[in-house]
Amino acid sequence: MRRFLCDTNVLVYAVGARHPYREPCRDLVRHQGRGVLAGEVTPIVIAEFAHQRFRQTRDRREASLRARQAAGAFRVQAVDSDDLDLALDLYARSTALDAFDALLAATALNRGLDAIVSADRAFEAVDGIERIDPADAVPALT
Repeated sequence: MRRFLCDTNVLVYAVGARHPYREPCRDLVRHQGRGVLAGEVTPIVIAEFAHQRFRQTRDRREASLRARQAAGAFRVQAVDSDDLDLALDLYARSTALDAFDALLAATALNRGLDAIVSADRAFEAVDGIERIDPADAVPALT
């Protein structure tokens, strides 16, 4: 079983409106919840998910509940100053990554993870990280 970092967009699609990624993302979260996958998130992913969920529902309690459920399903990786340092290097070198994605990539690299599940193709610009499309995630990670 491969350890991977889960991007916020996977969680957003899993609880969001009808979209081609909705079912694959729900499948990934279900497999993760059953212990079939070894997914991890960062506190920033969970906070960003809560923010996005609130923007969709305008309900802080529901957004908080969903974020807590997501945090409970995944191993939460703390982010430290080494991650920030590498993230800023990645951010400076790549026009494809925004600062949040650079921090996610740095955290994955510093933890020895070789994959990030994300709909965001920007992670393909990071050496040492495989971006796995959510539609392909469950077969690729089991």
